[in-house]
Amino acid sequence: MQIPPEDNRWLDLIAVHPSATIFHHPAWIGLLAECYGFPSVIVGVHGDDGRLAAGLPVMEVAGILREKRLVALPFSDHCAPLAGDGAALAALIGVLDRYRRERGMPLEIRWKLLENVLLENLIEQGNGVAQNGEEFYLHSTPLSADPDEMFARLHRTRVQQPIRTAMRDGLSIRRGETLDDLRTFYRMHLLTRARLGTPVQPFRFFRLLWERMIRQELGFILLAELEGRPLAGALFLHWNQVLTYKFGASDPADRGHAPNHALLWEAMRWGGTHGFTSFDWGRTEPRHEGLREFKRGWGAHEEPAANTILADAPIGTGRTAMGRKFMTGLIRRSPPWVCRAIGELFYGQFA
Repeated sequence: MQIPPEDNRWLDLIAVHPSATIFHHPAWIGLLAECYGFPSVIVGVHGDDGRLAAGLPVMEVAGILREKRLVALPFSDHCAPLAGDGAALAALIGVLDRYRRERGMPLEIRWKLLENVLLENLIEQGNGVAQNGEEFYLHSTPLSADPDEMFARLHRTRVQQPIRTAMRDGLSIRRGETLDDLRTFYRMHLLTRARLGTPVQPFRFFRLLWERMIRQELGFILLAELEGRPLAGALFLHWNQVLTYKFGASDPADRGHAPNHALLWEAMRWGGTHGFTSFDWGRTEPRHEGLREFKRGWGAHEEPAANTILADAPIGTGRTAMGRKFMTGLIRRSPPWVCRAIGELFYGQFA
């Protein structure tokens, strides 16, 4: 069965399922659909009680840089199939495989499923293949209502000390409340992406995120300032007791004030005192060992993960990796406006 993301049956499932995150929420799905023009649907199965027993949001992604395909879910760090039990998950996998064969496209799921024997059997019966796609790590830090308890779990020199430095230097942290604050964050986000050689999202993405999520109390922006001058910003989303760190940015001119540490600590402190139980750091590529070590310094648990690809035949990823390497070099050698122009014109192609 296929239903729209705003269907009450899907809302009922994500409201109670422990693995549901902000990336399963209709507001996030609708944001991607409106910004990039990706058709979206919830592929699911009914239970004996008539309610939705399992489901997964799927989008159709088309572009000139990659072949047309189905993704669950583009621009999302991870998106696990939601199922009440093993039987429901097995039924959902079968429905997903039939759906992608009917659409004539491969399906990429942002979650590792290949250890599931039922998956392998179902794919064999459908004359298709299942393979691991991109491998990565997921990190999450448990939150507590006691800030002192959380602080004691942080690495003393790599995390606690920079936080204390920020406090000593007089940094202030405030929530972004206006569109001007959003533009301030975006300016720093653009500079950060250009420095890293990564295409930046079009500004309309953040404008829609502001309207669809932040104003609906599904997220917030924090800005770190010193004597009224913004030094860094961070954007967080939240759902189902999980606080998700989605975007971070800083002014490259800043040196030594540790504004990013101050922002992350303020978000964790707020999350713990407001009933959130986990801080989701998102995905990290295996080659970024420094970033993995940084996240572990915040008491994060590290878990290896991978995308799962369902297709008619094995799919190679070499051309995509080569394209990313070329794009990184081009952006790093160019002024920031090039990074923004690439994002405005082509960011949807990188889903």
